[in-house]
Amino acid sequence: MITSFIASPATIAPGASSSLSWNVTGATSLGIDHGAPATSGASGSVAVSPAATTLYTLTATNESGSTTATATVTVGAPGVTVSVTPPSARVKPSGTQAFTAVVTGTTTTTAVTWQVQEANGGAVNASGLYTAPATNGVYHLKATSVADTSKSATATITVSDSAVAGSLAAGSVPTQLPARLSVGLVEDPGKTWMKASGVPWDMRYHYFTLGWRNNWNNDPTNSGQWGLNFMKECDAMGAIPVVQYYCMNDEPGGGEGQFYSKTQNAATMASYFDDFKVLMQRCKEFGKPVLVLMEGDGYAYMEIQSGGNPDAPAAIASTGMPELKDLPNTAAGWGLAFLQLRKAVGATNVVLGMHISAWATLQDISYFSVTLPLQPEVDKAYAFLSKLGLAANVTGQTFDVLVGDPLDRDSDYYRLTAGEDRWWDASDSAPITSKSFNRYAEWLRLWNLKAQKRWVLWQIPLGNSNHLNVPNTWKDREGYKDNRPEYFFAGDDAHLRKFADAGVIALLFGAGADGQSMYQNDTYTDGQPFMKTHAGAFLKSGGLAIAR
Repeated sequence: MITSFIASPATIAPGASSSLSWNVTGATSLGIDHGAPATSGASGSVAVSPAATTLYTLTATNESGSTTATATVTVGAPGVTVSVTPPSARVKPSGTQAFTAVVTGTTTTTAVTWQVQEANGGAVNASGLYTAPATNGVYHLKATSVADTSKSATATITVSDSAVAGSLAAGSVPTQLPARLSVGLVEDPGKTWMKASGVPWDMRYHYFTLGWRNNWNNDPTNSGQWGLNFMKECDAMGAIPVVQYYCMNDEPGGGEGQFYSKTQNAATMASYFDDFKVLMQRCKEFGKPVLVLMEGDGYAYMEIQSGGNPDAPAAIASTGMPELKDLPNTAAGWGLAFLQLRKAVGATNVVLGMHISAWATLQDISYFSVTLPLQPEVDKAYAFLSKLGLAANVTGQTFDVLVGDPLDRDSDYYRLTAGEDRWWDASDSAPITSKSFNRYAEWLRLWNLKAQKRWVLWQIPLGNSNHLNVPNTWKDREGYKDNRPEYFFAGDDAHLRKFADAGVIALLFGAGADGQSMYQNDTYTDGQPFMKTHAGAFLKSGGLAIAR
């Protein structure tokens, strides 16, 4: 029911204010204790000014009961802070890179001491000039305040002599997918814009929601032919079909707020898993690679609503499906069932992706909790999701890729309609502790190392700086501004290489709601359609090879 509840800033000076913000689903009433202002709505924020450090509790209630989440506002005197620029860098073996440190909150000295954290990780002088070792790897440079040695900041340094992007990523590219950075778009079945564009798009994706199997009551055979037709349509234009399998929210028993509770109903799960089995059968019949992205944000709902317990009860073996008889009746078993059904059907051409939400630990590390250290949040989410099929398990299979969606709507849509700042700083010197591409890339990198799996990013917003910030009714330039297409395709390939080194193997662009910017009318400042021209030029030139 509660997606996130955070305090920003988490630490304030006496007399200052902090904003308590929340995102909830399916709640009929909300309340925050300690005299906080009244709360309502699926998302919002209130300002609080506690006199002392205070733990606030958000209570969300509906007909099924109540859930809570907490956020702490720490009150204390401003302290020393340290930042390093650039926060990350790529250096050739034996090459050099200059770093600078800024220290604030001190009346004595702003000096720092520099130290390379890894043995044999290179050297640094007193001025912050780093010299890389002769060995490829990822290293860390730490700047510590002389005035307060408990305060420091760290830069991440990638040392590589390889011309192949992704050479620093952990895990391998699934053999069914190409050894290049794939680029694709969302497109409805029957539409022809992608094919007519003349761009060799690598992938084409579409949502498969509940009802896909019988084409929403238009196919009496209930055989999944609609899905097979979509795959064949993608293949005819030279693109790998990508399925966003998004059915649980429409199953009986509620919506997102009841995601986990629905897994406890054996009849619901029997029907749900039977639909997925039919998808695997149609994929096998198709016979060529299919990328299936499982239940966007669903794994986060499972983690939150089960209390982070992979052994929480669920109806898996008790569905009565023979393929699932040896799986545990737990939340973990829910994740393993997809692997088991793919295995039972023999759909070896299917690449399965597990969706990893950046807010699954109730801390939105991408947009709100941007000063939190990333590694503990990765570790916490992995501890749950590893049991659902990321790590070795009784099926003998694991999910093949990680799946992320940077944002479901354009950034300026959120700013203009909800008053929320969801813009990422595109500067290459943006600190890791900021709302930035650098922070998101570091989160991807840490997950890549933890899970040893590559990333597919999908539903990437399509807004650019030339959009009109109005609802898209398909007139020229309508839609909202964003900076993601320009970040990746308006310059050289440095940003593409950065994300490939963090483990990304595919970028799939598409709006997550009506009225957002789309590629059909995304005219740029040069008078040309942005994705067709800029992403198109990248793909027509051969794209970017990545290390397999």
